Amino acid sequence: MIDWIKENKQFLSIRAIEQHLKMPDSTLIKAVNGSQNLPKKYEERLSKFLMVLQKPQSGGKNLK
Repeated sequence: MIDWIKENKQFLSIRAIEQHLKMPDSTLIKAVNGSQNLPKKYEERLSKFLMVLQKPQSGGKNLK
């Protein structure tokens, strides 16, 4: 989960994800940067959010 965010953080607003998931400021960015682990109470919320984010959308144009 955190690895995917690390790989794609140039395309993401970490702060917006924290706000959307009602995390305290800097919680996710500290986990992404490796200065602390993501608290267990946020793991399920983040996992569900990323599943929706990563889900391919049908009916859209191919970007290639």
